[in-house]
Amino acid sequence: MINTPICNFLEKYTADNRLRLHMPGHNGEFPHDITEVFGADSLYDSDKSGGIITASEAIAAELFGAKKTFYSCEGSTLAIQAGLAALKAKGCKVVAASRYSHRSFASACAALQLGIKWLYPEEYLSANVKYDARALVGADALFITNVDYYGGTWQFVNPKVPTLIDNAHGAYLKFINKRIFGTEYLHPLELGFPLMSAESAHKTLPVLTGGAYLHFSEGADYSRGKEFMSMFGSSSPSYLILESLDRFNGLLGQNIQFVNNACEAVAEVKQDLETVGVPMRKSDPLRITINARECGMSGYEYAAALRLNGVEPEMADDNYVVLMFSAATTLEDCERAEMAVKFVLTRTPLPLVKFPPIKAAQGMPMWEAMFKPRKLVPIEAARGEVCAEMKSVCPPGIPLIFPGEIIDHTTAEILKARGINKIHIVMRDPMAAY
Repeated sequence: MINTPICNFLEKYTADNRLRLHMPGHNGEFPHDITEVFGADSLYDSDKSGGIITASEAIAAELFGAKKTFYSCEGSTLAIQAGLAALKAKGCKVVAASRYSHRSFASACAALQLGIKWLYPEEYLSANVKYDARALVGADALFITNVDYYGGTWQFVNPKVPTLIDNAHGAYLKFINKRIFGTEYLHPLELGFPLMSAESAHKTLPVLTGGAYLHFSEGADYSRGKEFMSMFGSSSPSYLILESLDRFNGLLGQNIQFVNNACEAVAEVKQDLETVGVPMRKSDPLRITINARECGMSGYEYAAALRLNGVEPEMADDNYVVLMFSAATTLEDCERAEMAVKFVLTRTPLPLVKFPPIKAAQGMPMWEAMFKPRKLVPIEAARGEVCAEMKSVCPPGIPLIFPGEIIDHTTAEILKARGINKIHIVMRDPMAAY
């Protein structure tokens, strides 16, 4: 049985029935929602406090095989921000990164004034990029995404530079049976070289929204991790989120196989759907990515059909619809999902819509463009201008274009094809804003 120090403290504090003359202001209506009361520990001091959060983070580190693990109550976003700050503190000035990178990465780079050298996949929403020695020329570090929204991954090669991995969708991968599911989908801490891994527990594990980890492998410097998390994070972290992270440790202690059980149930659904001819894209063990175009419709139309059948998908776009399961998925969940898919009526297949990544020239540093005076113009009028904002659809939150990039004819056409008809550009004459 694994200890759950945060859960234990909250149960005891509630049972004591103390008069709560402290924040939060609901005065105990949500009994486990507390602040840093006596004995409760402080999230950003837990690397040295020896309190309940310290103990829980140490248990998580042991479960994941990390040298050190820090909790985040603000998702992978906070973990990414802190990880990039740690790279900057080591002298990093330019980060090589997949063009498939979440907007939180770009925002943090702008705030930290880090340059970005983009590495381009073949399609907009693919994490698969080459990052050999030639690709990394001029970069001091690497930022890579481990699992993309379609369920694809990258090529596991030691880049031999400081590395931060966005493993937001892959926290569960540490606990899957590699003999069953293979080694194509590895957890970053299984790669065997020094790195930091930012991962959202709440995406695939039974944890409240916002619960995440920043893991440090052997050889990665964690000495200023909490300092940098406090720089970007709220000074009032949620104890409900911390409790859910702690509770997950206990769940693993009770049944280490429950993650594999969910993955095996999803694998059966995939096999059954393949047998009846449902076209699917290869994806990680907790995801089913259906090619809606081969079914004669867009992903949006397929998603609407699923909703009529009582299923809400994670994401849809012009080509695909994504069903995202979790470690808490049951056989009944899988059966219901399978029936909903089988009830979708198919039509004459359609060709896939091509969406290559935008390769735009840099007009000015991102951190300058983000804070320049700007104006909103039609896409047609933006050609030749410097972009002043990130344009992305959420999900997946992966920008098509970034501040500081020049909007040429090709870029404008790609943006229009994605339904973006207006965009903010940097004003040539700043005085015109007044």
